[in-house]
Amino acid sequence: MLRGKLSVSVLVLTSVCLLGTSCSDDSPAASESSEPPSTAPAALLLPAREFPKGYQPAELSVNGLREQNAGALESARSAQFDPPQCRPTADADLNNQLDVSNTAVSAWQSPAGSTITELVTTVPRDIDADVRATVGECARVTITVTQGSTAGTTVLTENRRLTPPPLPTSLSLMAKSAATTTYPGGRTATSQTLAGYAVVDGITVQLVANSAEDGISDLEFADLFAEAVARVSAATN
Repeated sequence: MLRGKLSVSVLVLTSVCLLGTSCSDDSPAASESSEPPSTAPAALLLPAREFPKGYQPAELSVNGLREQNAGALESARSAQFDPPQCRPTADADLNNQLDVSNTAVSAWQSPAGSTITELVTTVPRDIDADVRATVGECARVTITVTQGSTAGTTVLTENRRLTPPPLPTSLSLMAKSAATTTYPGGRTATSQTLAGYAVVDGITVQLVANSAEDGISDLEFADLFAEAVARVSAATN
């Protein structure tokens, strides 16, 4: 496992990121503010005090984040998916529309390399596509890398929907993903991803936590996701 990888991608694509295709150790910082949030994406991000103790901010621009995701999406296009219909689509649709005028990001990293990334954008996310990529035949997906230095690597991703906390929107998904990466030669690595997606009055709130070990619990993640969604709801109502 490469330490400290960050991703704001959907669950399956997060596993591609673990292969080291185009992810980065950088993450954007959030700022403390006691003022009521405006509807500008940067103002809707959670303040630093809401994140778990021990997590520290780093820097990443929206444009840099978009480039990271574009690289991971390109790698996903050349990879083999089994089942084939489980290729991610919500990320590709969203990523093409992100820019500094409509998006803000905030990410945090623990000493052990676990990460939490929040994205707020005025671009609505396709939650239905996320659901399709997580349940039924797509609850268990195998990705095989066919090109580049990691060709031959496989990632087995097992997705499970979680019951979200009470939220002020019906357009939401919270899920947990366990990924086992097997490299050529037989070396393996495991990781876990918790992801929450919601659309509130046309604003997308996205929270993703990645960890190889000692990440936040399901309950801690659910509470943080609920706080993120409630902050946006309060600003738009």
